[in-house]
Amino acid sequence: MAAFKNGFSVTGHKQTLTLDWKSIVKRCDDFSGPVNGFVFADFNSIIEQKCPRDSFFDVIGQIVSFRPLETRNPNPSRHYIKMTISNLQSVHLNGTIFGNQAHQMSQFLKSNTTVTCVVIVMQFVKLNVWDGIGQAQSHFDVTKMFINSDIVEINEFKKELKADNNGGMSEKSIITLPSYSSSYIDDFIGDFPLKTVCEITEPLKEMKFLLVGTIVNIRQNLPRYIIPINVQDHTGTIEFTLFDREAKRLLEISAFELKKIHEAAGDSLELFPNQMNVLKNRKFVFLVDITSYNVTNYNNIYTVFKLTEDVSIVSELESKLELMSVQSVSLNEVPLESDDVV
Repeated sequence: MAAFKNGFSVTGHKQTLTLDWKSIVKRCDDFSGPVNGFVFADFNSIIEQKCPRDSFFDVIGQIVSFRPLETRNPNPSRHYIKMTISNLQSVHLNGTIFGNQAHQMSQFLKSNTTVTCVVIVMQFVKLNVWDGIGQAQSHFDVTKMFINSDIVEINEFKKELKADNNGGMSEKSIITLPSYSSSYIDDFIGDFPLKTVCEITEPLKEMKFLLVGTIVNIRQNLPRYIIPINVQDHTGTIEFTLFDREAKRLLEISAFELKKIHEAAGDSLELFPNQMNVLKNRKFVFLVDITSYNVTNYNNIYTVFKLTEDVSIVSELESKLELMSVQSVSLNEVPLESDDVV
């Protein structure tokens, strides 16, 4: 037995059992304990963030809605599917599944469109907080998933669900919602003006704008996980403020988890975790907000409202920048009537 020091504990225990070359493993044919050992968390405790934050938990519920599999990111481990599940008390809980399991869930839903009752068990999920509401989120290959499986827990859940519905399952089909990423991406292809660094160095008026740039530096001393970043384009460099909620989309890890890993490694809390270095030298489209505070206080450290590194969007906006540059050059080449004209 050894002390567990590497971030999240799957079981919640403070010690881990380690097998070495002397260990002997034998099959047990008369085990009387639970097969899966589920520890189901109450939905309200998750939503209100009263469940354990430093360990995993399990959930069981009927799928009531989902959004299509999101595969925009070139890294398959970052593909995800979002869904809402309901417990026997009709409390709804949002959840996100990543990677291979997201593809597995998507394939199941595509292949079973006529099935009106799908009960899922997600084992070893973690708490994710979005807009102040707790959700369940899978964690790489740690999370296990059971979809309408013939196991005691799912069969008992369906039995109680059937009894609550006066002998019949709900005949409503699972609701398919619009793609979450589509609504998120819409802002990047909307009516916000496209700017360069040299155009927005002075906060002259309140506005939201788009900027294509590369993160070249991350400043130290992070207060409350507000991340100061330096972004560069072909006209200059500027400082933006990136909030944890947006960084989490890219890092797939919350501020709380980063803090735990940071502390476990014995690193100074005055320095940013090394995990953030993966953001450097990556090109994004930033949706930036110049607020009344910026204008009133003449503060040109703007807040990143959203960001994406979707290749198609980056390429499209870079093409627009090239066209804008060509048009600017054409205007400057208009001959003057006299050399005396300034």
